[in-house]
Amino acid sequence: MENMETRVGPKGLIKKHELVRIIIQCLYSIGYSKSAACLESESCITCKSPELESLESQILKANWDDCIRNLDKINGLTDETRASALFLVLKQCLLECLDSGDISLALNILQKHLSALKIGKEKVHKLSYELLSLKGQGLGFIDYDAVHELRKRLLSDLKKVLPPPITLPEGRLEHLVEMAVCAQVDGCIYHSSSDMISLYRDHHCDRGHFPTETIQVELWISLTFAAKHSLGMLKIQIWKLII
Repeated sequence: MENMETRVGPKGLIKKHELVRIIIQCLYSIGYSKSAACLESESCITCKSPELESLESQILKANWDDCIRNLDKINGLTDETRASALFLVLKQCLLECLDSGDISLALNILQKHLSALKIGKEKVHKLSYELLSLKGQGLGFIDYDAVHELRKRLLSDLKKVLPPPITLPEGRLEHLVEMAVCAQVDGCIYHSSSDMISLYRDHHCDRGHFPTETIQVELWISLTFAAKHSLGMLKIQIWKLII
């Protein structure tokens, strides 16, 4: 098992297990699933946290009671974050109850669970109206695939609500690399082209690639009285900047 406190880098600022985890996430996102799985196996570090793994399994299997208990047990969540996550889960649970015709269970969820959350009565009333309207219009789920897609969407929404290290922000490694590159570009006095940027070396534009001369063009036009002819004269002045 990897030591959670092991740090890498010359300044010792980077936690090794965090670095490995976002590398695994990046490998999955750019299509190298086998390499990502291999790194997970070798490092004993997974891209998904145990909490997220459990939530994913429970949501995809519609095990709502365990899912709610799981969210209640997660440490370190603010009351607002926990309420927002529970609201998303209960909303999906309620929608599926209505679709299956279990009105009594749906009402129980509304009265006991949703109303108990500190998310505001207006939000609960709005959700109740929307879901009951959908049911009244007969807009239920079409098939299992539609249900599965909605559950996957719920997981995606939860990932945006739950904080690290339970979840990882999308494209975390790419974001960090771009931040480092942008910082180098901002500190480059002679930066002139993004084509000069490379991850293989620290960014530094050569002065020779930076324009150090200005050109001023003056165009004089003279029209005849009949405005049928014109005389033109072009004057170019060049100044060399001493830097």
